[in-house]
Amino acid sequence: MTTLPPPVPTASQSIQKTSGLAIAALVCGILSIIGGAIFIIPLLLAIIFGHIALSQCNRDPQLGGKGMAIAGLSLGYASILFAGLLAAMAIPAFQKVRENSMQKAMSNNARQIAAAAQQVMIMNGNKPVSFTIDPANGRVTGPLAEYVPYVTPGTVGVDSTFANDVDGFSLQHPKTYGGKEVRFDAEGRLSMER
Repeated sequence: MTTLPPPVPTASQSIQKTSGLAIAALVCGILSIIGGAIFIIPLLLAIIFGHIALSQCNRDPQLGGKGMAIAGLSLGYASILFAGLLAAMAIPAFQKVRENSMQKAMSNNARQIAAAAQQVMIMNGNKPVSFTIDPANGRVTGPLAEYVPYVTPGTVGVDSTFANDVDGFSLQHPKTYGGKEVRFDAEGRLSMER
């Protein structure tokens, strides 16, 4: 019994070569999904390589890897959608945190101003105390400047005169409380929004 040698492939049965760009597109697509679309370079490369590889495979029927190119493209575009969804959820959360931080800063400024005003009133025999705030740099002027030289830039003293221990004052900042005037009592505690 004789064994026959393996058949030699003919031109129509030639071994198909796989596109290197298709492989690269698939690998970059997988990296972009694993990286949660945080890594922008693999995401972009998956899309670019995928389009080029798909174009090459369509032009040359002997070149394989069309499926890998499509998979790389799909993963790249899916990463873009994931990144957009992530941004849509994160941006409002960051804005809320910033608003809360600005409110805390304004409350801290108010407590400092109230303490300084009470100190100045005690030293001056309960005479009314006025102050101004430069919104450009937050510099406090008037008799309170010795105790509170600066507050958060952008803050404006709307009603900025202390007449007695009961009287309060108002501050305003465009990035907190919707830009509304906020009233504080003589201790610097939030009393009401106007």
